Amino acid sequence: MARSLLLEIGCEELPAGFIPPALEQLRSLAREGLLGARIGTAEVQAMGTPRRLTLLAEGVADRQEEETRELTGPAVRVAFDADGSPTNAARGFAKSAGIPVESLERITTPKGEYLLARVHDAGKPTRDILPSLLPAWIGAIQFPKTMHWNGSGRFARPVRWLLALWDGEVVPFESFAIQSGKRSRGHRTLSPGWFEVKSADRYTGTLRENYVLPVMAERRERVVTLVNEAAASKGGKALADPELVEEVANLIEWPDAILGHFDERYLELPAPIVITAMRAHQRYFAIEGDRGTLLPHFVAIRNGQGEGKDSIRRGNEAVLRARLEDARFYWENDRKAGLERKVQELKQIVWHEKLGSVYDRTQRIVQLAEELARQLAPKTRDVVSRAAYLSKADLASEMIRSGKEFAGLEGIAGAEYAAAQGEPAAVVGAIREHILPRSPSDPIPHSIEGAILSLADRLDVIVGGFRAGLTVTGSQDPYGLRRAGNGIVRILTEKGLRLDVSALASWLGALYDRAGIAARSGAERSGETEFAEFWSQRVASALEEKGIPYDTAAAVLAVRPGDPLDVLARARAIEAIRRTEDFEGLMIGYRRAANILKSAPAGEVAASGQPLAERPEAFGDKAEADLHLETKMARQAVETYLQSPEPDYQALLRHLLALKPSIDRFFEAVMVMAEDPTARKRRLAILEEVRQTFIRIADFSALPSAPGQKSV
Repeated sequence: MARSLLLEIGCEELPAGFIPPALEQLRSLAREGLLGARIGTAEVQAMGTPRRLTLLAEGVADRQEEETRELTGPAVRVAFDADGSPTNAARGFAKSAGIPVESLERITTPKGEYLLARVHDAGKPTRDILPSLLPAWIGAIQFPKTMHWNGSGRFARPVRWLLALWDGEVVPFESFAIQSGKRSRGHRTLSPGWFEVKSADRYTGTLRENYVLPVMAERRERVVTLVNEAAASKGGKALADPELVEEVANLIEWPDAILGHFDERYLELPAPIVITAMRAHQRYFAIEGDRGTLLPHFVAIRNGQGEGKDSIRRGNEAVLRARLEDARFYWENDRKAGLERKVQELKQIVWHEKLGSVYDRTQRIVQLAEELARQLAPKTRDVVSRAAYLSKADLASEMIRSGKEFAGLEGIAGAEYAAAQGEPAAVVGAIREHILPRSPSDPIPHSIEGAILSLADRLDVIVGGFRAGLTVTGSQDPYGLRRAGNGIVRILTEKGLRLDVSALASWLGALYDRAGIAARSGAERSGETEFAEFWSQRVASALEEKGIPYDTAAAVLAVRPGDPLDVLARARAIEAIRRTEDFEGLMIGYRRAANILKSAPAGEVAASGQPLAERPEAFGDKAEADLHLETKMARQAVETYLQSPEPDYQALLRHLLALKPSIDRFFEAVMVMAEDPTARKRRLAILEEVRQTFIRIADFSALPSAPGQKSV
């Protein structure tokens, strides 16, 4: 018989950001806990509000599944004495297994004969298991911050009640010095008293009767509906803001909309500033008209309904008025000063004690952006240079330095100031876009000027960070180095830009040297190594996201890892061809050559490019001459392809596949490690030619000869 399990943890109001991860943990703990306890379950869901975290499991089996376990005991030779009587070892094993000695069996293993106990567990009723499972799940929930209030445990906020039902029957347990029961509480003001939940399947309905919407999706939908209805009443529509909807829905239990108004004169401010004044801290929804311009109205969501709506609206309007007045004050003062003056004020803002001021950083970004423009889009140099020069000016503005909600407008505020002082649209756009992408879900810059400036900004963060000794570890990412690296990879691959980032990092390192900013003492070589490892990891992560297997990624990253677009092209070409029979056969021959070269004395392997005689009679065997000439032609084809802006790597790999017959004949005809030193060196040199040709594409020794095999 299947039943329902309900657990509600009632507490003081939780921060909005704590709720979704806590619910996911609770769902996972219950699912894994029931599975581990051999209790079948049809569905496990979690729901919650600021005052409660709830678990509802349906279709839960009435008792544990039966189980028979096989336990291996001591060897027969020590379990019985010479008369065949059980020793203490046999009796102790039987006792620990919970069965009579007579029930022990014997099994034969490669190590000899041993005792075996078959232990059958018929399972217990689920109701007897739950009292130990539920408090364990509650105690296992992790929060960014916790508190203690009565010495009985820690939780994000003080726990006030525990509701636990097995269908309609209370699951008895104690946690946080609170005994579980079947009582809950509704909305803090609309239904503050206790009420009884009769059964698990009546939980959500009972809470709705007490002005609580426990299901997050329902609250979210209700918030969106209320906001849209309020906006439509003023002939507008609410600005789409899924993140704000999510946050607001996790701050309330019973949503109600309040439509507010502000003075139209504040619409003279740039829209992003007005929206930020409404959104940050106040969590108001902005409204726009048919033409996409803001209307002097907003929608706030309160937790409740009924009286007091007008007074709340007036309070909300007063708070917003103060915010907008602050914004107007900052805007007007900053415009009077102008961006040129703000750029000079960057000299007074320290970027990093080892890397100088933000002004110093701006100068590096300008030079780096100009170099990037030279390589990627020469015609954009003037726009990129000007945008780079102004890109950090807003960090010295009162709008950003106020330390209030407008600090998050970095880049956006700068673009608005640039537009207001008449900068070209391309410069304004580049400044606005250079902060993108800020997260994996953010778009990349649309314009090439914005992309170049974003690349320059992020590369300076990374190279400067390593130069200052800001080590990136699994849990630590000072100054967002990892995020900056991921952004560079995204911009280059998604916009189809070819750029050797490793070479550019070295170019920037030289710029630091000329500015007198040395790497940390004795770490110049280490810094280069750290950057190389860091960059390979960023590109490897991108390849993994695009479905490239680990071994293929390792093979291509071993050769020219600096250009992620090129690395991706080589990886996809290898993936397209590596499963063919010819390629697998070729890898066997190539790997044999690589192993021979690895074991040969270094002095006997010819350096790459060492000339060999072209006359067939100069070789000891025709197979040698054939492989040498075939490899030479393949190498010429490879180099020709690599000169192309977009090499056709699949065509290039077909040239390497054409070497398979010659490699096979070579190994059939000759012994590479011959006793004759002249023949041995000549044959090793031929194999080194083969390896050097392949290594122009990837380190193929990282690839297994067949799927599932290990590489050498």
